[in-house]
Amino acid sequence: MMRTVTRWWISGLLVACVGIAAAQQTVDVGQIVRDIERNEFRHDDVSYRMTMKLVEGGEVTRTIEFQVYAKGSDKLLVRVTAPGELAGMAILQLGPRTMYIYNPEDRSVRLVAASARAQGLAGTDYAAADASLVGISEGWTATLLETTPEFYKVRLVPNSNDVSPYSALVVWYDRAHAKATKMEYYLDGELAKTMERGSFVNSNGYNDITSVRIVNARTNRVTEITISDYRVNTGLEDRIFTKRSLMLGE
Repeated sequence: MMRTVTRWWISGLLVACVGIAAAQQTVDVGQIVRDIERNEFRHDDVSYRMTMKLVEGGEVTRTIEFQVYAKGSDKLLVRVTAPGELAGMAILQLGPRTMYIYNPEDRSVRLVAASARAQGLAGTDYAAADASLVGISEGWTATLLETTPEFYKVRLVPNSNDVSPYSALVVWYDRAHAKATKMEYYLDGELAKTMERGSFVNSNGYNDITSVRIVNARTNRVTEITISDYRVNTGLEDRIFTKRSLMLGE
């Protein structure tokens, strides 16, 4: 009788220990999403140059250059600097869901509707909604799809059409570099494009991305982006992230 009780007690203890260990290993998908968002911009402010090439049928058909400014987690300004016919065009993002676009031809500033944020810029597959992953910790339902020693794979579904033009995102979070390095963008439930980010530099004490590749899932088209001339913590003023500054071209 004593042996039976002892065996039962040991078995119960083992089950309890396994349960505790499993609970300790449970991954908080909400925390992963917050980490993804937080690690988009770790500096107080940052600016950099971005060169984007549209590749169709293996040939470069268009090259566009930008200057990008970001401050905190809620201010982002993208200005087109070349070619001449697009120079002066700009996108201003304030928070995760407020976005303006400036057209230098008529000096107009218009609010970008959520449904329009997935439209590629100047025939490329780089859209305003793809500028960063800031905002994914609110208004989305997150599901952890896979965990490996290298990455977390998370599926994000917006809770409403106002949150995002995409019906879903799948994000690969690189655990070593603490950065989202691959994203799949879905429209109406179908894969629209895949973005891969990498070629890290660490000259500023943090892993900055220097290359982006976007593959259109429906056409033979690729958008390749090179990022250079990182400048961090230079004291960017809040006034450049305003509609007035957008119109003045500051």
